[in-house]
Amino acid sequence: SLLCLYLVGWSLAIIVQRLTHDPAVLRPAKAVEDLGAFLLPAATLHIALSLAVEGRRSGLQNAALVVTYLVCGGLALGAVFFPDQRFSVTPPNFELPGVPGEVFGWGWIAARILIFVAAIIWIAAALRTAGGDRARRRGLVAAVATVFVGAAGGVMRFLPGPADTDPWIGVSLVTLAMILAAYAVFAQGVFLAPEVAGKAFRYSVAIGVGLTVYVAALVGLERLSEEILAIDFPVATGLAIVITIALFDPIANRARALIGGDGDRAASARLLRVLGRDLMTAQRPESTVQPALERLTRTFRLTGAQVVGPTGASLAQHGAAPQESALAVGFPLERAGVALGTVTFGPKRSQLPFTHREVEILSLAAGYLSTSLGLADRVEEQAEALTTLEQERTTFESEGEALRQALTMTAPPPSTIHVFALGPLRAERGGTLIGQWGGAKAGTRQAEAIFAFLFDRGERGASKDEMVELIWPDVDLERADLAFHRTLGGLRSTLKPGREGRDRAGAITFHNDRYRLDSGLIEWSDVVAFEERMASASAATDPAEALLHLERARSLYRGEYLDDCPFYGDSSFAEERRDFLRGRFVDLLLALGARYEARNDLPAAAACYRQARQVAGEEVPVAEVALDRLGSAI
Repeated sequence: SLLCLYLVGWSLAIIVQRLTHDPAVLRPAKAVEDLGAFLLPAATLHIALSLAVEGRRSGLQNAALVVTYLVCGGLALGAVFFPDQRFSVTPPNFELPGVPGEVFGWGWIAARILIFVAAIIWIAAALRTAGGDRARRRGLVAAVATVFVGAAGGVMRFLPGPADTDPWIGVSLVTLAMILAAYAVFAQGVFLAPEVAGKAFRYSVAIGVGLTVYVAALVGLERLSEEILAIDFPVATGLAIVITIALFDPIANRARALIGGDGDRAASARLLRVLGRDLMTAQRPESTVQPALERLTRTFRLTGAQVVGPTGASLAQHGAAPQESALAVGFPLERAGVALGTVTFGPKRSQLPFTHREVEILSLAAGYLSTSLGLADRVEEQAEALTTLEQERTTFESEGEALRQALTMTAPPPSTIHVFALGPLRAERGGTLIGQWGGAKAGTRQAEAIFAFLFDRGERGASKDEMVELIWPDVDLERADLAFHRTLGGLRSTLKPGREGRDRAGAITFHNDRYRLDSGLIEWSDVVAFEERMASASAATDPAEALLHLERARSLYRGEYLDDCPFYGDSSFAEERRDFLRGRFVDLLLALGARYEARNDLPAAAACYRQARQVAGEEVPVAEVALDRLGSAI
């Protein structure tokens, strides 16, 4: 909308200047033209980032956008308030002290070209990461074509030579870019199927061409009537408008019939029309399932996702079909008590378990998919009950908007960390694994050990002497003290990159001779999530709900607590909590075995009891008795 606003204002201002010689009109028209022309590069970069980035823009992208708006906006204001000082290569032009006007003009040309190049580069980078996602690739190809053609047109408009001799070339390229932009915008629609986006694009282009031909025909008819009838009165234009108004309704009905098609499509189109929906981008609810799966797979970097119907047939799939895995997440799809199938989200490519927030968003996605499939089955039967169906569709759209916003904000703040300690120690910041714990002059293994020490201690914290004795036991006191502070500084830089001084030191606080991790640094940890799931299972009154919580907790336990952590993982400090968590996991497996046994799922129950015995590393009487009992039953 912003880009179109600038283009319309720029175009109208040029037309007005061509049609009038009144100085009172020319000056504001020229100001509007300058505002549109100078702000167009910033708007181009803005729409390029909007189409290329799913989720939050990076700090570099935000900074580039702000700087671009400041530069373009400042020069636009200068052109408006000082119209005689042209920012061009040819005189009379604007000059700075010591900077010739020609140099400044070429600098402004180079800046605009740089803005266009940055827009193309960011879209191309998004295109490289789109992989085999056909809908995403089509939208990005249209976006990069839009920016490339529009940039070429813009450059032709402000380069000395072509702008003076053949201005129509640049204007034509800008017009073509706007046509391409229509498809790029439609393809970016929330869970819009590619065929629907293509249809909407063709429809919009046809309407635009039709209106252009209609206006041109009116102008030509008016000139012809003036020559033939020798009158200076818009008779032909008035009659043409009256005829258009009379024929508009039947023509619109015919167009709606063509768009709606026959059979089920026609019924859906009629229903949507009564509900006041836009037929240009209307699609059957089940058509949103595939685009939604594609977006979810991209956002969470999943190996694949699949929706299966009640009969076991695949309804939609993106990526590899999810296999049975503790790292996969599945949800039943049901609406109004009717089973519609299941959706399974495969493991993340990092092979790390889902965080609590990610499971919440996937649950929201399952609700959206349930609504999609349920609404598809009810469209025809609800054709007569439009009020009820309107409420259903409003819920459907609100869930889709909530899911879109959740996906946009799914990336955690860059300063917060997700810690995976049940198994090999791993940590993520902003969805990216932390691979280098220390700074350039600090050992990463020692820094990782300090982090594990402080993470395990929590609010109790740890003293410098404890950490030095564990990590540098054979180093003299002075060198060990120097190594500790250097390593601590490197770890602080890792935990809060880009920060300096006290702000960086906030990652690890020092109080009463003890060091502690900042309470707001760790947003999520699998240890806390494991205990929360166990507590939820104990509090659940529904057996199915309790079983779900236990399986979620089971998927979080990847192995021994801080299994491969250097220094700290092999120390006596970690053993107490490791034994405790191992015991909790054995309790979980025994509870799971009992739940499966109660459901008469004997193979699953036996697997849980065997795993409990294996994890404990010794005989577990409850498991032995249960396995004997199951062996007799089988």
